[in-house]
Amino acid sequence: MVRRTTTAACLLAACMAFALFSTDALATPGSLEFGKCTKAAGGKFKNAGCTKLAKSAEEQKFEWAPLSSAVAFTGEKKPLSGKVVLTVAPGSEVSCTGETQTEGEYGPGSREQKNIVLAFSGCEALGSECSSASQPAGHVNTLKLHGAPGIVKKEAKEEKNVDGVDFAGQTSEVFAEFSCGPIPVVLRGSVIVKVGEIKEGKFKLLTNKMLNKEPLEFTVTGGKQDPQKFEGEPKDVLEGSVGGGAFEEATLTLLEIQKTSPKTVKVELRQCEMNVC
Repeated sequence: MVRRTTTAACLLAACMAFALFSTDALATPGSLEFGKCTKAAGGKFKNAGCTKLAKSAEEQKFEWAPLSSAVAFTGEKKPLSGKVVLTVAPGSEVSCTGETQTEGEYGPGSREQKNIVLAFSGCEALGSECSSASQPAGHVNTLKLHGAPGIVKKEAKEEKNVDGVDFAGQTSEVFAEFSCGPIPVVLRGSVIVKVGEIKEGKFKLLTNKMLNKEPLEFTVTGGKQDPQKFEGEPKDVLEGSVGGGAFEEATLTLLEIQKTSPKTVKVELRQCEMNVC
């Protein structure tokens, strides 16, 4: 069953329920949140990820702060990463040659990313170009999306958890609407992407690091979106309807590189240890 609303546990569900961008500097114990960890004499933490408490004055080197103003970000399909593929129903596949994301922001005072629009180009299915309303031929845009973080896989140490971001329609359950030739297509629900990257065949976590650039790899394994849910929560995936037919499970394959704007600004997704932050 596809989840339609933001959950307390949960990037570009209905979203990411990290404890992001709280208005005070203290997070819920064991929470996920976006903000900044910076060098600060007398700070509460001893490490650059702000996940380990200082135990002496000598160790008080870093401090955590939620975002006090919005941080914009953009995105683009990684060059040479292959086509974007939307399987909107069994046997119904839309392929796109390009993708950009020119809107989006972190914070302030929010527990999720917001105002994200994924813009796909060069889209076609069965020899027909696919387009959203008011877009040029071959261009498919999502509706505005928001993203909420959550835990994909719990580990013995919380800061080693595999985390993800759940992207969904910001104001409704609809993810995207478009037509391929005369046939209308509707996508609803949400899609989860892990926070990290695969390097030399191994998944590398990107939580607890100050970054201005990170990959978002929307992955399909065995014909199913991977992952399909946050730990302990219901299945949370995209569903597609083609030509007004019944909604069936859908998938998205895309490797996007997301960058802060300006690039001098860095943001951290922090996975805290219980009772540390």
